Amino acid sequence: MRELTLNEVQTMLTEGVAYAQSIGLPSTIAVVDMGGMIRGVLRPEKGRIANPDIAIKKAWTSAALHRPTEMVREMMVPGAFGYGLTHTDDRICIVAGGFPIFDDEGDVIGGVGASGGPIEADIECCLVGMRKLGFKTDFADPHKK
Repeated sequence: MRELTLNEVQTMLTEGVAYAQSIGLPSTIAVVDMGGMIRGVLRPEKGRIANPDIAIKKAWTSAALHRPTEMVREMMVPGAFGYGLTHTDDRICIVAGGFPIFDDEGDVIGGVGASGGPIEADIECCLVGMRKLGFKTDFADPHKK
């Protein structure tokens, strides 16, 4: 399993913030490694003070659970296999806008999260850098048939 390079981290941060700025949003982007450690956070001018923490939680959740955060909510409802996990770690975020980063072998090597815009914008802020670097951006829920 490889690590995210500094260039990859910087690309995801700058591409995400540039996309947000192009649509008039001061969104923050965060990238964590496969162990959930912060590799980088970029908050532009006028970004809200809560955005870095939210973006980090989205990135961490995606790396930890190996799925986009928008797929996490449904596994946390009563009766679902992940019900109660939100009470085990305060870093878990069930709001869309976080994605796992997979290497070519299918191993999770990190996560990226965005906060500061509507959900659709946060999602695109993550995906724009991932696409530029050639990372997987199509995700299927492994628990749905």
